[in-house]
Order: sequence, then C-alpha cells, then structure tokens
Amino acid sequence: MYKKPSAPRGIKQAYEQLLSIKMRGVVPPWLHAMRSVPPADSLVREPSMFATHGKTKFEIDNPQSSQPITSGKGFLKRTLPKGCVSLHHKKIYMRVKCNRPPRIVFPEDKLRKEFYKNHPFEASRPRTMIETGRHSTQKWDTLSDGTSQVTGESVIRYQHYLMQTKGLSKQDAYTQATDEFYAIRAQEDMEAKVAQEEAHQYGARPLKKPYSAYQLFKEDKMIRSSAEAFRARRAVDRMRDGLSEKTYTSAE
Repeated sequence: MYKKPSAPRGIKQAYEQLLSIKMRGVVPPWLHAMRSVPPADSLVREPSMFATHGKTKFEIDNPQSSQPITSGKGFLKRTLPKGCVSLHHKKIYMRVKCNRPPRIVFPEDKLRKEFYKNHPFEASRPRTMIETGRHSTQKWDTLSDGTSQVTGESVIRYQHYLMQTKGLSKQDAYTQATDEFYAIRAQEDMEAKVAQEEAHQYGARPLKKPYSAYQLFKEDKMIRSSAEAFRARRAVDRMRDGLSEKTYTSAE
C-alpha cells in the first residue's frame, strides 16, 4: 500500500514552476500560505504498485497456483462494496475507483475448504486450547506426534507437507492424511468406550441432572399442566354456551 500523491501539493509545485519560467508574474496570496504551512499528505491509500502476486516461494514452486482464474466453475465474479459504483458505468462522471488492499491467499486455503466441506462436524468439535509458551516443534512428517490433539488443521498441515516434501498429488495426499486421521479417531473412540466401561465396573454412576436442568423440567411440567387446564376450561365454556342456546330456543 502506498499513499496517493497530495493534490494541493501538486498545485503548489505547478504554480512554482510557472513562476520560475515567468509565465506568471504575480504571486497569489494563497501561495504564501502554502509556503509557510505546506499541505499534508493524502490519507487515501491505494494498492501497492509493487505487486507480489506470483513472487512468493510457494507460488514460484507451483506456477499453476499463481495463475489467476478468469473463467470456469471456480471463477467468482468481482463484487463491489456498498457505496461503490462499477468502473464500467455508462456515465463517466459516476465512475468511482474503490481502494482495496491486495488479496492474500495461502496454499492451505483450498485444502482447508475441501476438508471442512467433507467433514463439517470437525469445525464444531471441542479443542484443547493449551499454550506451552513456545513454538510448536512438530515437523508434520507424521499426523500425530503423540503430544498434541489431532484436529482438522493437523490434517491440512500434514496434507500440505506430503504435497511439498513427498511430491504427492493433491488427491493422493488427501487420501493418505484422511486414512491416518480416521484410524486415530477410531482409536480415540475405542479408548473412550473402554474407559467408560472400566469406570462403570468400579462403581461410577452417571451424574444427576444439575439444579438448573431440574428447574427447567419443573417449568416445562407446569406449562404442560396449565395448557391442559386451559383447554378443559374452554371445553366447559363451549358446553355452557351450547346449553344456554338450547334453553333459549325451547323457551321461545
């Protein structure tokens, strides 16, 4: 991102050049003010002219990933934010250029999107948020080193490692990573079932409902009984109305 050149400063410099080549003979009052108090830089920022697209390490290693998509199934049409007008507007005076930062894309983004599309419940799975105070030393040559929790992000990192180091294709790396992931999940489920059975054999029993759940149960029970009493009262009222109508017609 770079700052757009200041328009007032450009006016001052242009008028100074006109004075130097004697195309203007009178110094206007505003020029003295601009000399004493120079105009500030513009606060408008535009995308950098030094584009980095296709120059990062993973884009150089994979030239196909740096090629922009202009058509096809995965092409997304550019949408302008609220308040901006398209550059191709018919009226010239209504054309507005919107300032946008360059889009940052990582190679793991496509892998993450595909994994969570096939495993939507992994996004809501509880995770252990424990910070050890130092950076992770896992090299991702295996899916699990036995010290950390295996999550969807672990599968994505491991798949990316297989693609970059082992030279596997995207589909082959995904198949290998998910196979190991399923084996680890099956082992975790088996350990949980065995632990539950052992606890039950040692005399452990399920915990009773907490006090809040008990109060909610009583509230639901009272609501149901009140609804039944209200329906019974409505039936009695309809019966009374019917009897009174029959009595009135017989008296006539």
